[in-house]
Amino acid sequence: MTCQRCDGLMVQEQYDDIELGSAGYAVSAWRCLNCGAIVDHVIATHRQATHNTKPDLLCRQRLKKLVMAT
Repeated sequence: MTCQRCDGLMVQEQYDDIELGSAGYAVSAWRCLNCGAIVDHVIATHRQATHNTKPDLLCRQRLKKLVMAT
């Protein structure tokens, strides 16, 4: 899996559920090794419902041009 923010490698990790007082409950999520972005099922669902690919694609293209220019 690759990160939507930076195209870095995502790894699956377990996080304690603080809302339940860390009473042995863990939440599975993905963390990017490059930028540190964390995506769990709630974040992924929200992104699917609200994500528009055109502005994101334009943003990535502009970022790549800036990186290549330096």
